[in-house]
Amino acid sequence: MTFRELLEKYKNHTATPEERKQVEAELEKYNALTEYLLEQDVDMEGEDLAGQQEELQKIDRSMKKRGRRIIAIAVVIACVVMGALTAFQPAISKVIWYDPTERSMQEFAYDIDCHMAVLTELTMPEVQVESVLPTEQGWGKYDLQIQQRDWSTGEYTWLNGTVTRGKIELNHNAYKYSSMNVFSRGTKPFVDVDGEHSVITPSAEAKAALADLPEYMQMEAYVSLGKDWTMEELENFAAQQDGYLGWVGVRISPEDQQLFPLMGFDASDSGYVFNNVDEAYPFYELSMHEDVPLAEAWEKHFLALLQYSIDHQDFYARLNQSNNHGSTCQMVQEYVTENGVKTYGFLYYGTPAEMRKLLENEDVEGIYVTDYQLRVPGL
Repeated sequence: MTFRELLEKYKNHTATPEERKQVEAELEKYNALTEYLLEQDVDMEGEDLAGQQEELQKIDRSMKKRGRRIIAIAVVIACVVMGALTAFQPAISKVIWYDPTERSMQEFAYDIDCHMAVLTELTMPEVQVESVLPTEQGWGKYDLQIQQRDWSTGEYTWLNGTVTRGKIELNHNAYKYSSMNVFSRGTKPFVDVDGEHSVITPSAEAKAALADLPEYMQMEAYVSLGKDWTMEELENFAAQQDGYLGWVGVRISPEDQQLFPLMGFDASDSGYVFNNVDEAYPFYELSMHEDVPLAEAWEKHFLALLQYSIDHQDFYARLNQSNNHGSTCQMVQEYVTENGVKTYGFLYYGTPAEMRKLLENEDVEGIYVTDYQLRVPGL
């Protein structure tokens, strides 16, 4: 039996008298050895304490050095991370949020140029977007400068805007829709406070008023038709006139329904040419299809603008106005696919004589003059 087993029996009071004597004898030896060792510790105490203190100081110095190294490493890592974030901030920001500096469609133009040009041509008869200049301000923020050209005066206007983490806030003057009552049959009859349905001057009254005006005036007027024309009828009319055909309003809903803003297209081929966009949306650019009959080109041009808007409705949803433009164009596309592309009126630019000439057409109900310029020859 081992001493451990004997000691266990001794503690449990199960050991025999002989076993008890054996354990007690061993314990006596242990006590004697303990006293001896304690005497040796007292003799070595001064030497041991000095050694222990020196060892503790070494450990303390080592821990302090390690702490300083850890702090230094943490500072370096933080600086590297901040430097990387600063250096790659533009790339990171453009991955997370909408980037108005994308050039996926045209090498020398931003995509936002085309997005805004389409919105403006479809819904803003009197202006044209020339360019949009974005300036990055960091972490999903951009300043925008929008250049608009007024069709009547030819003057340019710069308007401000911002992009903040995907949301586009444009100056409210950037949305220059026409009034809903500038055409006699553009929408469901609009009644103002005086009970009048429109601001249109009937043809007979308009001709009388124009007769006394000097011919060096250049006028801008909305022309209302008494019935809807096909694009072929519009082309035939334009070929017989001497003035300039501008924006053409398109019937986008039944006449007894109100749908605003009005929609249409620019009948000319002015402005920048986005040839790459035209490849993706044929007839987006009228000037690239001069071999096609004009009426057909107009119709396909309008449909191209609608399809473009539908395909990029995620962009229009970011705007502070017209953010439902894409979904509205989807409804308009369905309507004109079933009913054809027809017009109830258009913008026209000409002298008083040229205005009187167009009023001779029996389908013209009247005009609404919105602007005029004095253009004296030689001045």
